[in-house]
Amino acid sequence: MSLFRRKQSLVQPASQPAAPAAVPHVPLGAPAATGISLSKGGSSSISLSKDDPAAQITAHLDWDGGSDSRRSRGADLELYVLHVSAADVVASRDRSQPIPGGAVYYRDLGSLDRPPYIRHHGDSRIPGRETATIARPDQQGYALICAYSAVGNGVGSFKEYGARAVVTDGRSQTVTVPLYDNNRYAYWVAIALVDFTHGSALISQVELYSRDGSEARPALYSNGRVGMDEGPVEFK
Repeated sequence: MSLFRRKQSLVQPASQPAAPAAVPHVPLGAPAATGISLSKGGSSSISLSKDDPAAQITAHLDWDGGSDSRRSRGADLELYVLHVSAADVVASRDRSQPIPGGAVYYRDLGSLDRPPYIRHHGDSRIPGRETATIARPDQQGYALICAYSAVGNGVGSFKEYGARAVVTDGRSQTVTVPLYDNNRYAYWVAIALVDFTHGSALISQVELYSRDGSEARPALYSNGRVGMDEGPVEFK
């Protein structure tokens, strides 16, 4: 794509000192002391009590931007959490077609107090971390952790950006989900599928990429199927 959308900056009057733009940013944390890193196509579970209304997990998209040269050309990634409720999983069993889910991201931050019981904690426009909290596991069916690469980044793979997903209960259970493929022309990657339909949160490394140059985001359905390029078009 040849048209890039440039992010606007605020210009202060000449008589006043310019204030630095406030950019929500959380630096990368240290690697977890405990936990596992998934192999390609691997999976692992985090134990959750669906009877505990306070139970929740946290999903991070971490990226360091890669090399100095790569960061200088742009490394703005976005965390998306696609979601399907437990109620829609049950309802879809009596339907001929699965029910498409919703999405929580920087333009629709969601809520922990009402459906979808998922909250995105803000946009980071520089390498670092974006985070979403997933609460009420009894109300969750599936969640898909995705990343989107802003058009202004140009050509570059999510692996080059150092992108990975980290899912944790904030206690002793942490699962890191790396990427293994060097797809340089995809704007979207689905990194990890979280399955709440059993007695735990089963996290699987899926690593699915959009078609070259496609801006259409993935879609998640009530049967757990992931459809790349089947969602609405995004542009940043």
